[in-house]
Formats: sequence, structure tokens, C-alpha cells
Amino acid sequence: MLHITDTHLHLWDLSRFRLPWLEAVPALQHDVAWQDYPTGDRNGRWRIDRALYVEVDVAPDQRQQEADYLRELCEDSANSVCGGIISMDLQQPDAVARWREAGLFHRWVKGVRHVLHVPGQPPGSCLTPVFISNVIALGDAGLCFEACVRNEELGDVTGIARQTPRTDMVLNHMGNVDAERLRHDANYSRRWRRNLQSLAACDNVFCKVSGVITPPKADINLVRPAVDIALNTFSRDKVVFASNFPVCDLGTGMTPWIDVMIDITHEFGVDYQARLFSANAARLYRLS
Repeated sequence: MLHITDTHLHLWDLSRFRLPWLEAVPALQHDVAWQDYPTGDRNGRWRIDRALYVEVDVAPDQRQQEADYLRELCEDSANSVCGGIISMDLQQPDAVARWREAGLFHRWVKGVRHVLHVPGQPPGSCLTPVFISNVIALGDAGLCFEACVRNEELGDVTGIARQTPRTDMVLNHMGNVDAERLRHDANYSRRWRRNLQSLAACDNVFCKVSGVITPPKADINLVRPAVDIALNTFSRDKVVFASNFPVCDLGTGMTPWIDVMIDITHEFGVDYQARLFSANAARLYRLS
């Protein structure tokens, strides 16, 4: 049996949090609880032992409430959430320093994400001196920066990484790559490959293997080219597995995604699979 640490799990309670972005995603306009999350397959091929909660872009005035929710999840033995990524506005001067000085940090926080792939964030939003200063402060606090950007703006992530070499950075969803465009748009494919290579050359950048954009109900094998490219671009110590549940259900579905990831990496060997599916995450996120 393959033991998995899932580095990208979303949960939400709509009686408690406002998620404005859900208005455009009717299929996800419902509560998502730990009990909805599949932690193993019926054939005993894999089991999820640990999971990291990732912020769900709540209304800005609820960010600290969400961080408190993360603490509740991690202290509840009924689930396997062992840490998480919180939301913070890194465009505010000294945001990280003020958060720490206010005593809001708790040990379950492993990193911070400032969502950059939404319309309200124009290209280059993460390259301002204030943003860079906050990312440096995350590294000083022993926290990582999770980079979720539009595919076209992966160069911005390279720009951050080169200016913040002491802060671990995690590229979410392999840069939100579109499997169909990868097949049919040569310029798109070349640009994505080139950007991945630039990111992989940065010692502080990890790649979260998840979130390949596919049409609804598409053949799961459509994700294979993108996954192969990512795994062969980043070193074996710089890749971590993620499901992106429940957003993954809009495309591949969680169980098919895990099954195809196991199949793709079988030829890499058991040591590689152990690193990708668990060991690298334990080191990156300082999981006990």
C-alpha cells in the first residue's frame, strides 16, 4: 500500500465562511467536510495518512477566522489534517511582521498563500517591493510561500524566487497548466516548459503536482503529458503530490487522479514514489 500525504485539501462550511468565488462555480456551492474526502481506495492500493488544508479564498475579513478553523481541524483527532496554508494579503506593508507581533501565529500554520490568479490581481502584482519583503519575512519565520498564478505569469514566480532565496516557494498545480492547450498550442507548450525549467533552476522552488486543467469528464490519460514534463523538469526532492480536492472533481476526479499518478510514477521506482507522495512534503512543511 502506498502511504500518501496530500498537500492540497480544501474544506469549507458555508454557514461559517463566505466564499465569493463560489458564485461562478455552481457545482461547488455546498459544504465540504472531512467526511466527504476519500482517504483510501477500495482495493487497498493507497491510503492518505496526512493532509494539508489550503486556504479557500474566504472574504478578506474572515481570514483570521479561517486560520482559527485550521487550528480546530488540526487539533481534532477525527481527521488527518496535520497543518495548513493560510491566506494573507502580502500587498500590505509588513503584513507578516504585524501578524507575528499580534501573536496570531500557531504551530499548525506551515505557509501562506496570496491568490494571484484572480481578475483582481493584475500581472506583476507579486513583484512589488512590499510583496517581496513579505515573502522574505515568511522565510525568516520558517514558513513557505504558495504561489498560485495564471499560467501566463509563471515568469513572475521566477522573479519572486530569485529575490527571496531563503524562502521556500511552492508552485501550485504545476502552474495551472491546461492539458488541451498543451496538446494543440505549440507556443503555449514551449512557454510553459521554459518557465518550468527556470523555476526548477531555483533552489528554493518546489512543484506541487496537481490541478491539471482538463475538460469535464475527459479521459484521465489526458493529464499524462503535463505530469511527465513536470516530473522530469523538477528534481526528485522538489516535487510533492496534491489532490486539490474537491476542485479536482470538476475535472479528473480524485481517485482517478491518484491512480494515474501511481501508474505514471511506477517506472521511477518505490524510492521516488515515497518522496513524491510523502517524504518531500514532510521535509518541506516540517511535519512531525
